[in-house]
Amino acid sequence: MKFESTQIIGKGRGKPMGFPTINLKIPENFELKNGIYAAKVVIENKTFVGALHYGPVPTFGELQKSLEVYLIEAKQADYELLENLDGKIIKIEIIKFLRDIIKFKLVEELVKQIGEDVKNIKIITNIF
Repeated sequence: MKFESTQIIGKGRGKPMGFPTINLKIPENFELKNGIYAAKVVIENKTFVGALHYGPVPTFGELQKSLEVYLIEAKQADYELLENLDGKIIKIEIIKFLRDIIKFKLVEELVKQIGEDVKNIKIITNIF
């Protein structure tokens, strides 16, 4: 599945957890199963591998769906591009479904699971 989106303002929770995400506007008529995915992300002809979340965020008590992506292996040189995404088209290609969304009792458990997800995505996409 491929789709395009633009950045929206998120809650800012990813950065303190060590996984800053780009929060994305959910496209109209978007049909994707809730879950965590390996994804290819293209911003201004620069390609990244990402960990994508789509669905509610039960660990933080949120039932409303969100769409966000953490760029794995983004380099310091990429941050200038990533800090100014206003109005830029972000292209996403889903590579593989990883898992369903889980409600964790502790944020630390969520952080540990995201680390595992990132490790699995690196294996799936052959980046080390």
